[in-house]
Amino acid sequence: MIDRSNFDEEVLKEKFKILLDDDNEIKRWNEGLLIKSLILLPIIIFIIGLFIVNRPANLTELLFLMIYPLTLISIGLIILFLMRINLN
Repeated sequence: MIDRSNFDEEVLKEKFKILLDDDNEIKRWNEGLLIKSLILLPIIIFIIGLFIVNRPANLTELLFLMIYPLTLISIGLIILFLMRINLN
């Protein structure tokens, strides 16, 4: 790690060089692209499947299709919190 007092005394070009160095811990925008796509892909597939392939006929079907995944996510979060409480 760079000493803070040395960093303040550097010229502006040297500061940019230090900040943009490959060994820097700051991630670039494309480093986590695979993980970001793995998170977004199920959401995109769900939306395409819901509104294009299997269009709900009435409001109750739409509500059921929205409440069902939210219920599963909520149950998963409750189980996660219970497991974390039991670990402490």
